[in-house]
Parts: sequence; structure tokens; C-alpha cells
Amino acid sequence: MTGPPKPGAALGMRDVRVSLPSASGELRVLRGVTFGVGRGEVVAVAGESGSGKSTSILAALRLLPPGAQVSGSIECAGEDVLAMPKRELRRLRASRARIVFQDPWRALHPMKRVGAQLVESARTADPELSASAARELARETLGRVGIPDPAARMRSHPHEISGGQAQRIVIAMALVARPDVLFCDEPTTALDVTTQAQILELLRDLNRELGLSIVIATHDLEVIADIADRLVVMYAGEIVEQGPTAEVLARPRHPYTYALLRSAPGLAGEGRLHAIAGRPPSPSEEPLGCAFAERCPSAADACATVHPEAREVAPGRLVACIRAEGYGSVAAGKRAVLTKERP
Repeated sequence: MTGPPKPGAALGMRDVRVSLPSASGELRVLRGVTFGVGRGEVVAVAGESGSGKSTSILAALRLLPPGAQVSGSIECAGEDVLAMPKRELRRLRASRARIVFQDPWRALHPMKRVGAQLVESARTADPELSASAARELARETLGRVGIPDPAARMRSHPHEISGGQAQRIVIAMALVARPDVLFCDEPTTALDVTTQAQILELLRDLNRELGLSIVIATHDLEVIADIADRLVVMYAGEIVEQGPTAEVLARPRHPYTYALLRSAPGLAGEGRLHAIAGRPPSPSEEPLGCAFAERCPSAADACATVHPEAREVAPGRLVACIRAEGYGSVAAGKRAVLTKERP
């Protein structure tokens, strides 16, 4: 579901702009973000720190800090997020749209047993659910996310479990609400490589088994190479490229996407890693032309003055670059990305 969201999508964001107040002036952290997530689809939103990927997820659920100015249109699980009263917004977050953050320990109450937290999450999503039914749902969900001996683990406190188990339990806390869409903000960054792979495999299994729509924010393209159906690449608060994940990784059409791939250990494909020179522009500035122009080795003179609009350069592929057609051929000729085939 590339491009503008379609009716009935799990998530639809159209021309979303976010500004945050600061001592140095207004910070424009999102600049016209438009993308959709279809029912049962896994979409990864990728980019460097400060690219706007996490802000996009927080904006989708109106979890931005006080003072944030948001414009555009956001629909999540069929609801108009920006128009919702706070009470209805809390209901949405508790039930149909759940979020998993990077640090599972911040989501778990250190003094409450795991089972109590799962039951609370289930009954918050469905107040009519009895305590016994919620406990049974909690046990079943712990088993679904791969926690051994769920009944025993229900009696544990957070300090008695590992980081990998903690993240599985936080995912279970979201799943007991039976959501339509699950947002994951850097869900594996704090985990070791082996546990990362297990958590990602779990998410993909849940997507297949439950038809769960998933949105994953990450700075690591390698992490989502074999889990995401589509990839949205962000830079300086804007989407620079989006399309089917395998196609974007094999044939990047934006210089920034190509640079990200060359800096990824498992995707570089050239024997050595290449850092991206320079820094992104400050959110307090709005470049006249392409925001990536000063860091782009392929920039033309026009890139400094012409702001590129996203356009379709191939079926299902949107790129915001005035040289996208020609650059795609150059990038494909320079590198060969080995992407895993998903079963």
C-alpha cells in the first residue's frame, strides 16, 4: 500500500506536519509525512536518529509532548486521531492500537507481578472481561509469545526475568488487548543479536497468525530485511523513499537509502562499511532544496534550490529525488544486496 493511505487502512497519515517548541525557536520535526499501512501488513519506518521515524509513530497515537503542533490527517484503526476527545483517545490506545517501546523495563511496573500487569492490560482494553477470563487470556498470550511455563511466569516480578523475556511480556501486554495495529518503536535496540532475531521472528509470526498490522520504527535496515512487507525511508522529517522492502533494498532509488545500505553491516555487500559524511540539517531550519543535498555525493546544482516532491518512479515505488530515475540504475550497478527470502 504505497503512497496515500486507502480507506479502511490500519493507519493512514496524510501530509502530517509536527512542530515542537524550544528555547531556540520552533522545531519542525515532521514535514508533510504521507503513508499508509494496510490491514495485516508489516511496514518499517527507517532512518538515522532525528529522521522523524519515532515522531511519526508517536504522532499516530497523539503521544507527542505538550505544546506539539500537529496538522494534516491521521486515521488509526478507523478513527480520526486528531479529532478524538481525550477519553476516546485513551480507549483507542488501550485497545485497538497498542505500542511497544524500545526499553521494556520502562513499561513494566517493578513492584507488580507479571500476571497482574497482563490482567490489568486486558481488562483496561475490555472492562467487561472478568478477572478469571483475563487471567486465562494472559496465560494463553504468554504461551503465544514464547514464554515457557506461562502459569509460573505469571507469578514472577520483572526483576526475575531476562531482557528478551521482558520484551516478549511487553508484547503480550499489548496483544491481550487484541489490537488491530501494533506500533513498535525500536523494539530490539536494547537486545543482543540473538534475542533481536527471536523478537522479530515472533512479530512476523504474530502478523501471519493474527493478521495483525505492524509498524516498526528502526535505524537498522538489516533488522527488517526479512520481516517488513514495505519500507518507508525518512530523512530530516520527510519521507524520501518508500516501496516493497525487497525492491528498495535491492535497488535503492534515493541516494540517502543507498547511503544507509552501505553503512549496514549485513547489507553493505561491498566488503567494507561507509559512514554517511556530514550531519542532517537542524529541525529549526527548513532547507530551500533537498535536505540531503549537502551530504549527497550525487547532488546537482538544482538540488540546493529545488525541493523534490515524492513521485512514482516504478510501480509501487515513490521517491523524492529529482534524479531518482537515473540514480536507481547507478546504485544497482554499484552494489548487490543479498536479501533473505521470506517463506
